[in-house]
Amino acid sequence: MLLPEIMKIRHKPLNKTGDTIVEVMIVLTILSLAISVSYSTASQSLINTRRAQENAQATEYVQAQIEALRSLTSIGLPASRNIFKPGPYCVNTSSAVPYSLIATSCLLDNLYKVSVTGPAGAPGGTFTVVATWPDIGGQGDDTVTMLYNLYRSL
Repeated sequence: MLLPEIMKIRHKPLNKTGDTIVEVMIVLTILSLAISVSYSTASQSLINTRRAQENAQATEYVQAQIEALRSLTSIGLPASRNIFKPGPYCVNTSSAVPYSLIATSCLLDNLYKVSVTGPAGAPGGTFTVVATWPDIGGQGDDTVTMLYNLYRSL
């Protein structure tokens, strides 16, 4: 008579301490919000890092142009007489001939447009060296500008 023994077993009611669908949805919403904020912060950080790298590279190119101008004027190369023209030009620092002038601005790394504008007229004055490149965020162009003062006669 095993049957009466089985009938004596009482079934316990199920525990009602589980999570409801509303609680699960709230947790998922908070988790997705935290992930999206983290992604946005990381993405903005990468963009800022790229902008800083591009700015540093442009600054190096501008400084190289200023150093080339300084060398042209200090050693008295024939090209040094042409640096006082008013239009934009670029000093070619990569040629075998020491520092030749390029009649227009330079395009370096297929990204940075570098140009020098010399003071018109007599030797001496302020040179303006500008590097421009497209902004990584598509918001126009970024620019680095430096001035080089030359107060001496050639």
